[in-house]
Amino acid sequence: MYSMNEEVPVVTAANENYAPYLSVMITSLLGNTSKDRSIRFYVIDDDLSIPSKEKLIQTVHHYSYAATIQFVQVDKELYKDFLVSDHITTTAYFRISMPEILAGKNYQKILYIDADTLILDDIYNLYRQGLDGKTIGAVIDPGQTKALERLGIDSYDYYFNSGVMMIDVKQWNKKKITQKTIDYLTKHGDKIIYHDQDALNAVLYEDWRPFHPRWNMQTSLLFGKHPAPNENYENLYEIGRKTPSIIHFTGHDKPWNTLKGHPYSDLYMDLLNESIFMKEVNVK
Repeated sequence: MYSMNEEVPVVTAANENYAPYLSVMITSLLGNTSKDRSIRFYVIDDDLSIPSKEKLIQTVHHYSYAATIQFVQVDKELYKDFLVSDHITTTAYFRISMPEILAGKNYQKILYIDADTLILDDIYNLYRQGLDGKTIGAVIDPGQTKALERLGIDSYDYYFNSGVMMIDVKQWNKKKITQKTIDYLTKHGDKIIYHDQDALNAVLYEDWRPFHPRWNMQTSLLFGKHPAPNENYENLYEIGRKTPSIIHFTGHDKPWNTLKGHPYSDLYMDLLNESIFMKEVNVK
């Protein structure tokens, strides 16, 4: 069903400050897949400089024969009035528009991955998984499992983290998820704490397939800060801690600023310091 020639679309986003960290995500993703695997990065460009774009292009070409990178503009006016915080900028909202922007590319599915991640597995092992008829696949957010009630949603479904998502493009657009998410953000701003992630959960509840937590090992999950909602998830959390596939540095604390005691910080910082962004700084 799948072949090396099938293009795997990976959507992500960055502003100028996040460009070096995005390079680590790209490096770690390509370092764990075949150099012949056809991967196309779609980077939502929030005022990235030309030098930063050139460095990201060099990073992709250095680690892969077949991967490419493309920078995409999103209509910022759609999101200018929505909540931001110290570690979540307006850039985070732009992913909501991507399934519409990529509608003409004939992708059945697209992968969205946050820039503040470290990839430890072949991303194709995630991409080839099915969605069981759901619009997206995602991983539970351990600190917000019961947050749908806060959002005004009457459902026993769990709440997902939007930092790693697989999206069925046709279903997303058929169901007008982009517009519904923007509408929710506009009408229910008083309920929003976790930005676009809250709105996506309010719109996509009961329409997402849970992936194994190893594919989005958030900081709170790795540190066991929140109890699992049931025994099955308790086992899945434990497996994820032992064999993570994607490390997601959620929250304000990151390896490059104030994060302490994280088992993958050193590996992350090694890759960051080896990046073209840091090498040029060190030369200067």
